[in-house]
Amino acid sequence: MKIENVEVRKITEEFGAPVYVYSMEALRAAIAEIKPLAPVVRYAMKANSNRRILKEMLAQGVKIDAVSVLEAQRALRVGFKPEDVCFTSDVFFNAGEVDYCLENGIYCNCGTLGMLREYGQAQSRLGKGSNEVSIRINPGEGAGHSKKTNTGGPYSKHGIWHENLDEAKAIAKEYGLKITGAHIHIGSGGDMEHLKRLTGKLVDFAKQFEDLQIVNFGGGLPYQYRTDLPQAEIADYKPILRERVEILEKHFGRKIVCEIEPGRRFVAGCGYLLGEVRSLNHTFDESGKRLDYVLTNIGFCHLIRPMAYGSYHPIWFDGEDLGPEQELIVAGPVCESGDVLTQENEMPVPRKLPMPRAGDVVVVGGAGAYGMVMASNYNTQPLIPEAIVDGDEATLTRRRQTLDDILQEEVLE
Repeated sequence: MKIENVEVRKITEEFGAPVYVYSMEALRAAIAEIKPLAPVVRYAMKANSNRRILKEMLAQGVKIDAVSVLEAQRALRVGFKPEDVCFTSDVFFNAGEVDYCLENGIYCNCGTLGMLREYGQAQSRLGKGSNEVSIRINPGEGAGHSKKTNTGGPYSKHGIWHENLDEAKAIAKEYGLKITGAHIHIGSGGDMEHLKRLTGKLVDFAKQFEDLQIVNFGGGLPYQYRTDLPQAEIADYKPILRERVEILEKHFGRKIVCEIEPGRRFVAGCGYLLGEVRSLNHTFDESGKRLDYVLTNIGFCHLIRPMAYGSYHPIWFDGEDLGPEQELIVAGPVCESGDVLTQENEMPVPRKLPMPRAGDVVVVGGAGAYGMVMASNYNTQPLIPEAIVDGDEATLTRRRQTLDDILQEEVLE
């Protein structure tokens, strides 16, 4: 199996396994698909903050949505300008964050009434920085591939509740702020029907803000992980967004800037997690049916999505003499029963795959979003390397962490 023109076994031999690999060809195709949807397209860099991916976004004219000041600083170090970055810290400002944004000209998107007040207080205290600010609105409903990624509705901590907008206006008036941006983000991995309906709601909310300049419809563009199903079509989103903005422009009698900020749709499909088959095992269920386990060195410390959300990822094996297809459960090395790559609703689910041998390469697809950025040192496992493939070349972009790297972060006596 190849990623672009490079054999996966060559990559694991050079960089070891497990290793994250990103196809630049696939990334550029995703950027080309998404960028025409709106005049301003931001990348929600929480999905994957690899330096090489950020550099490609910069080269292609994509701007940045950051959810921490450290993400913003990471983007600035890559070469983005402060005016390219919108900082959306959804529930509060950590110490020093609002001051940093005011002092460095980074536009802030406030997700609670408390944040809006914090911004006003800091702007008054410092006596500098912009008095223009955006607010994130909770429209009363949301959508996501999991309840845990649904960021709208009464059980979401994100956004100013849509019935509290008068209070937001009062806080802005108290501190001399101008609410120039209105924003929603209803969830990660939602569907087009929710996006279409809730963009209409945002238009109604945004009409209440006389200083409005920017309307940001958030991210949440759907991505289909199953290779046997068609990828969700997003081209039809463009005329919907254009229609929404035209309503606002007619209402205000001036130009309104339209923004979106996808994360997953940009990078999920460009990423692969390569590991190694280490051994086989089997059990029997209550009915006496044999359950065959393929044990790999990819654990939830490397990719947590299957355990955290029951997420589906395509899986392939690369070996010289793969056996016939049969039902297999693919699992990892971590000391938790939930460390299974093929699962649904917190239960292992066999998948029809060719039987591999120890030493074969296991390839997990759709691993470009919320993979490496959510990795951990659980079981004192090192953070694994990242590489990019561009045509015929595979290049390391992050080295494998060592035990010394882990230990030097501790306070040692």
